[in-house]
Amino acid sequence: MTGVDHIIFAVADLETATEHYACLLGRAPSWQGRHPSYGTANALFLLDNTYLELLAVDGEGPGAKQVRRALGDREGALAGLVFGVEDAAAFLEQAREAGLPVSDPAPGEGVDERSGRRRSWQSLFWPASSARGIFSFAIQHDKEGQLEAGAPRGAHPISAVDHVVVQTQDALAAKRFYRDQVGLRLALEREAPDWGGSFLFFRGGALTVEVIASAKSPETDRLWGIALETQDLEGTCARLREDGVIVSEIREGRKPGTWVATVKSHCLEVPTLLIQPPPLGAASPAV
Repeated sequence: MTGVDHIIFAVADLETATEHYACLLGRAPSWQGRHPSYGTANALFLLDNTYLELLAVDGEGPGAKQVRRALGDREGALAGLVFGVEDAAAFLEQAREAGLPVSDPAPGEGVDERSGRRRSWQSLFWPASSARGIFSFAIQHDKEGQLEAGAPRGAHPISAVDHVVVQTQDALAAKRFYRDQVGLRLALEREAPDWGGSFLFFRGGALTVEVIASAKSPETDRLWGIALETQDLEGTCARLREDGVIVSEIREGRKPGTWVATVKSHCLEVPTLLIQPPPLGAASPAV
C-alpha cells in the first residue's frame, strides 16, 4: 500500500520557520537534524497521518540545490511530496512496470541533535519530470527509531493534514503518475467549471492529494497549498490569535459540514487553510 509519508517545505531560515510552525501547529518539533552529504538541515513535525519536514540549506550538496531551486527569493515554499511504502522491492517492481523510472533503494540515516536518537530508511528516487516538475520520491522507514509526537504548545493543536493541493494542466498525466505509477487511489473526479477544468482527489492513507487540472495552471505542475485539520476550529483560531498569528474569520467550507479559516501569517507564504471536519452531532462553530 502507498500513502503520503510526509510533505517537504523548503525554508530560508530554519530557526524562524521552526518557531512559526511550532506556533501554528501547537506542538514542538519531533526531530531536528542535519544531512551533511545532502547539504541540508531539517525540523520534523509529526501529525496523526503524516509529518511536515522543514528543509533548509546547510552546506553544499544535492539537497541544498533542491532547496535553493524551490525557494527562489521566497522565505518558504511547498517543495516536495514523499510517498511511504511498506515494501520497497514490491513498489519498485510495480512502479517500473507502470513506466516510472525508479532508482534502486538508497539507504539513509538521520540523528536527532537534541536526543541523539537515530532513524534509518530506504529512498527510491525518480526524475522530477515524471511528476511534471514536482520533486517527489518514495521511502520505506525502518521500524527502529520512529518519530514521536512533539510536546504540546497550547490548546487545540493541529491534528492532521486534510489535503495538499497540486495544480496541473494535464489531468491524464496526473492519473498516470499518482494512480497508475505511484499507486494512490483515485477516490473522486468532478468537473470544476469555475476553474476551467476538473478536480481529482487521490487518497493515500488518511491524506488526500487534491489535483486541480485546469488550463489556468502553470505549464509545469506545482505544489500550491495545504489544508490542516483541527477538531476545534474556534479553539485553534483563538489560540493562534493570542500568539499573534493572523487568521481569517471562520466560514463554511466547500465540503458540506466543514468549517474553515485561512492562515495569513506564520505559514511561509504557503496558502494554508484550517479545516474542521463534520463530527456527528457537533454544533457548528460561531462565524
